[in-house]
Amino acid sequence: MAQNPIAGLIPRGSLGLKLLLVCLLVLVMGIPLVFVGGLVGQRETRAAQVTAQIGQLSGGQQIVGGPMLLIPYQRSYDAPDDQGRVQHRTEQGNYVVFAETGAADSTLTVEQRRRGIYRAAVYNAAMQFSAHFAPESALRGVDPSYRFDWSRTRILMFVSDSRAIRNAAQVRFADGGTATFEPVSDLSVNGPPPGVTVPTYGGVTAPAYLTGLQAFAAAAPLATQAPFDVQTRLDLSGAQRFAFAAFAQDTTARIHGNRRDASAEGYFQSNQPLQTTDHGFTLEWRVPFVARGLEKAADLKNFSLGQTSARDMAVSFVDPDDIYRGVGRAVAYGIMFIGIVFLATLIFEAVSGKKAHPAQYILVGLAQCVFYLLLLSLTELMGFTLAFIIAAAATVGLLAYYAGASFKSQAVGVRALMALAVLYGAMYVLMTLEDFALLAGSVVAFAVIAATMIATRRIDWYGRNQQTASTD
Repeated sequence: MAQNPIAGLIPRGSLGLKLLLVCLLVLVMGIPLVFVGGLVGQRETRAAQVTAQIGQLSGGQQIVGGPMLLIPYQRSYDAPDDQGRVQHRTEQGNYVVFAETGAADSTLTVEQRRRGIYRAAVYNAAMQFSAHFAPESALRGVDPSYRFDWSRTRILMFVSDSRAIRNAAQVRFADGGTATFEPVSDLSVNGPPPGVTVPTYGGVTAPAYLTGLQAFAAAAPLATQAPFDVQTRLDLSGAQRFAFAAFAQDTTARIHGNRRDASAEGYFQSNQPLQTTDHGFTLEWRVPFVARGLEKAADLKNFSLGQTSARDMAVSFVDPDDIYRGVGRAVAYGIMFIGIVFLATLIFEAVSGKKAHPAQYILVGLAQCVFYLLLLSLTELMGFTLAFIIAAAATVGLLAYYAGASFKSQAVGVRALMALAVLYGAMYVLMTLEDFALLAGSVVAFAVIAATMIATRRIDWYGRNQQTASTD
């Protein structure tokens, strides 16, 4: 009978051939991992949608701007028409004057609101504003053709969703007078213009930047252009993200609340890192005139108040145990950990002389793939850390039992239990090192390859010695 020439190169039963087969099986195990990774993405998208829906019921991601001074004007000028003839024209509009200095302070009371297994951070914000206006200084240098109607000036503010306002807001003047804010119907407040970067949270864009802002104003007739001060209080609800727009030439802002799992966001950086205590967090900003990058006053025919919303100071609330980021990172490194278990099994075969069938490798790989499904489903219910402990304990116990039963050795089962416990412990550490996950994963992979090479340095991969002994 003709002899297979390949058998002379790699004898049947050699560890080299087994290693190639094991490597192929590791790649095959990537197929179910791809499906698990897709499922993680689908669940994360679904969670983001439901979280956004929960948040919208409370007002959504809120951004608050104001107070600002709105002055109607009438302007007459000469301009050529299409035929080159000079025509006298008159137009009306509004001029916005930003406060010379402004301060905003907000106290957030945050709680978790649930729908099924999903949850969103919703808050009630109690805000205090103060602003100092100097109209004469702000309008110095404006074209003399503008004729301002000081008797119809208004104090203007805007929010993302006015439905979430919880009080009848009033503006208080330094002389003790007050005026009530009312919805504005003659002014469009749009979001940032094209080209301005729009911040996102959890994959969901803040609704204020998509649908426009909602403005409200209070009458503030002025007899002169002398400087004046105003104060106002505003209570509203929202979800996930809260922000102040830099509404004054020089703006200071402070946000504090009862949650510790908050992060600073927005166009401007806070003056100092987020401060946390047992009672919550505190963030402070100061935005000087030069940093703000907007003029002291502007004609609303050429300027959108929504542009100020892109220059914000914000805080967002994230779950301290991010339920999908950890699972996604675990799946990303799944092939590496399956390969480590397969290599460990192969080394045990080489050292002990006992054999494992390829079908057993497949079962071990599938058990590890199911681990990620367990991790995902449990994480949605109880958070990543506890879910990882439960899923890892179940998987390690199953694999250790299977190893002991397959090799008919209780000692093998105990050693597998200890080795797998260390491996899954290393996996958890790797998953929690968000910024250093790649470095840690690279170190683990290098250490495993090095250990495998050292442990197998004297192995006869071709199996020729074994073949010669059987021939003799």
